[in-house]
Amino acid sequence: MNRLVPLGLVLTLALSGCHREPPSSSKDKTASAPKDGAPSKEPIEFKPQTGRLVSSDEVPLLEQINRESTKVITAVIPGIVRITATHQADPRVKLFGKNLPFQFHFGPNSTHANPDNDPAYGAGVILRKDGYIISNAHVVDGAKDIEVQLHDKRLFSAHVVATDSALDISVLKIEATNLVPLPWGDSDRVQVGEQIFAIGNPFNQEGSVSRGVISATARDLPGSPHDENFLQTDAAINPGNSGGALVNIHGEVIGISTLIASTSGGNEGVGFAIPSNLARHAVEGLLKESSPIHGFLGVRFPSNIDEGVNGALGLGSKRGVLLAWVEPGTPADHAGLHTGDFITEMDGHKVDGVIDLRLLVAQIPIGKEVAVSYIRDGATKSTTVKIAEAPNKLPSGNKAAGDSAAPKDAATGVNVLNGLQVSDLNDKTRQQFNVDSAITSGVVIGLVEYSSPADLKGVMRGDVIESINVDHGSTRPVATARDFADIANNLKPGQDVVILVRHGNTSSFIYLTPQK
Repeated sequence: MNRLVPLGLVLTLALSGCHREPPSSSKDKTASAPKDGAPSKEPIEFKPQTGRLVSSDEVPLLEQINRESTKVITAVIPGIVRITATHQADPRVKLFGKNLPFQFHFGPNSTHANPDNDPAYGAGVILRKDGYIISNAHVVDGAKDIEVQLHDKRLFSAHVVATDSALDISVLKIEATNLVPLPWGDSDRVQVGEQIFAIGNPFNQEGSVSRGVISATARDLPGSPHDENFLQTDAAINPGNSGGALVNIHGEVIGISTLIASTSGGNEGVGFAIPSNLARHAVEGLLKESSPIHGFLGVRFPSNIDEGVNGALGLGSKRGVLLAWVEPGTPADHAGLHTGDFITEMDGHKVDGVIDLRLLVAQIPIGKEVAVSYIRDGATKSTTVKIAEAPNKLPSGNKAAGDSAAPKDAATGVNVLNGLQVSDLNDKTRQQFNVDSAITSGVVIGLVEYSSPADLKGVMRGDVIESINVDHGSTRPVATARDFADIANNLKPGQDVVILVRHGNTSSFIYLTPQK
């Protein structure tokens, strides 16, 4: 039966076994000899086995990988710094609601509050020899003191030069010279399966390196407050890695470590990094203007695309972005884009989704004219749009025309729209249904009958209908209750519709099909 022996006892026995007593007489040996013919206990010596089980000639590729990996890390490590930030409150931020596991991984006590102003740790990447450093905004946001430690152990006080909160990027400055900036790679060329290294300060263990692969690219995290197509990696990333580098086998920065998906607060093999091209664009703007500079199109996107919308609009399986609203007087408006247009390409780049379009627009130089391809009423069209600088505060919406001429009575629809009762949007109905002041066009829903097509799709009393597309046809704006009634009363049996609904600040295209 096995027994557990305390470690202290093991050490005592080991040490006593190494002690040699003076030679004793044969008589003493006889007296001390074990009974029953058992052999006498002699000191045990350990001579480590020498020689390799597997020679270098048998694993030349692994030998080469070891040498080259070491070469990459040796070159990169001097360009990574440790950041110590003292906050007034808990630096840890959970993302996307309590029911999802995505987290910023920052600070050694990231699973607990930090009421005593204990320092928390992150990482940074040296940008320039004269002391400019990139890190995550969430690492330094709200910090009262920031300290940077270089690879050679020198310590510097740092200050924030500028921050782009939308992209979670901050640029710091320390008073130092002759630093080692790292080269930047092209994140658009990164391939799934590519070998990478993650370097940072997990749990304040400075200069730690983990190796892995790119698990996915263009990863859109639902509900993220940041507009980024993240790189995903299985390299070990833990609290304290935020702001550190993801580098390729050439020592080029291809990403800035930012998030982990974790149920435990530590590495579970699902980490995310801001692509280097996006981070580089943000840094260039921050250093040039000391504030974020993003391109602006002037459109609003639906928060979700209801199942069946693509088919109902005649889009099939096409990839792109459906415009929920085009702001008057914006670049999109001047280019002739309309609500309901489906953008498929911009500036020579395919648009697969909302994040693609947002990032493309954000990175296009202000004032540049770019080609846009889109689908309207089933036909492919193109236009040219001149990108403007994003305003600090977006316009509140378009003005509804002809409100005074709208009929005062409510209208009730038929067929698939049966069960919806709407009224003009005016001061009275706005107050009655608590309609957001930013919504200035459409009709307000006063009644949704139980188990009607709209009710089954989650349409609610107080929502505002802005447009209707009937059975793959053209999208028609709905400015008055009479507009709604005209469309509803002309529906044929079996026709389906797509309605654009505003609920607070959320816009959704909802597909309504007749009940069987």
